[in-house]
Amino acid sequence: MSINAKSPFDDIQNAIYTLLAGNITGGGPYDEVPAAGTFPYTTFGNPVDSPFEARGISGRIAYITFNIWSRDYGGRQECYTIMDEIVQLMTASTLTITGWHEVWKHFEPSRVERLKEEDADFLGVLPFEICVVQT
Repeated sequence: MSINAKSPFDDIQNAIYTLLAGNITGGGPYDEVPAAGTFPYTTFGNPVDSPFEARGISGRIAYITFNIWSRDYGGRQECYTIMDEIVQLMTASTLTITGWHEVWKHFEPSRVERLKEEDADFLGVLPFEICVVQT
């Protein structure tokens, strides 16, 4: 069986945006930093994917990262709160992904970093692994 060449990123990102927009503190997830630059906010990190084949089924495993940006007044706790919101929403239901079926998803180890030379003071990094097959 040949590996499907179509990337699932746009479809997965659209499904995630539909799920999270208006439901997480600060807004997002955004593809780019919002023009207003109001903190906190969440952006999509750089996606990575790999082929998935098992028992005659061909699909993709997408690695999607959420970057949570905060100022010092909210700090680490603000990042942790938003990360918890994302985990709760992402794990509570199956994503509705146009052209794809979610097989499974889970979050990977996350972290919050103190930044020194950026516009934000803290960066929360929350990676998810999502396995999909094309419908």
